[in-house]
Amino acid sequence: MTDLTIKNGDLNLAASVYGPEGAPAVLCLHGIAGARDTWQETVRRYEDRFQVWTLDFRGHGHSDRAESYLVEDYAADAAAALDFIRRPTIIVSHSLGAVTGAFLAQQPHPFLKALFMEDPPYYFGEAAEFAKSGNDKRFDAVQKMLIAMREKGAGLGEYLSAAGDAPAPQGGVQADHSSARHILSAASGLMRQDPACWTPAKSTAVFESFKGDEPLKVPAMLVRADPELGPGFTPEHESRFLAANPDATVEMIEGAPHRIHATIRHQPRYYELLDAFLAQNREG
Repeated sequence: MTDLTIKNGDLNLAASVYGPEGAPAVLCLHGIAGARDTWQETVRRYEDRFQVWTLDFRGHGHSDRAESYLVEDYAADAAAALDFIRRPTIIVSHSLGAVTGAFLAQQPHPFLKALFMEDPPYYFGEAAEFAKSGNDKRFDAVQKMLIAMREKGAGLGEYLSAAGDAPAPQGGVQADHSSARHILSAASGLMRQDPACWTPAKSTAVFESFKGDEPLKVPAMLVRADPELGPGFTPEHESRFLAANPDATVEMIEGAPHRIHATIRHQPRYYELLDAFLAQNREG
């Protein structure tokens, strides 16, 4: 593993790269509450046969804070990473990272080869769809919590409690369903995040420039969460997405919450789908 700094204008973005030079490239993009180390299990699974890159978006992890946190800004960060890798690359992505990948796939970016999306909030730039999510109140509460924790100088233990003791949509708390390593990763992500990231996410603002009905111009698979567990991508979204992208594949994992890759019970099916997608798109 090698840690690197990728420049996007005046911003320094933190990245890591694993695996053999010259192997097919994969770039992993995290969600709004995460950072690049959420992908450690993914890295370990594929680093023997892919060159796997992980990126901290602006305002997350070890990357610089910024003045703006909109999808086009995150897309500029991902595009800088693709330009740095400078060869055909498959994006593996979650939530915010998945919409960011789709934003680039609609252009498409010249180095973006294929896109794997995990439960993207694909239509949350639309007021009616965002209102159904309840994210305005939920994200406002997260932002206020982070600001309060910064002001009192909270330690790692408090961030671990915030991550692990948070209610899980499938019952119990997050620590009941995710590994200790994933809880530590989530705590670290919260500890390092710029609370201002949540301001545009509390409304449609973060995704308003993304047009969900425009087609993707690269091969794509979308894995969605259970519709009963607060997904970003719903059954209604699926029919609309496939109308614009008839060659794409959508798979639902029953019983899975939004953070599928971080939920122990559902990792086997998640990786079964990702294995197949990477095998199908690694060549060419």
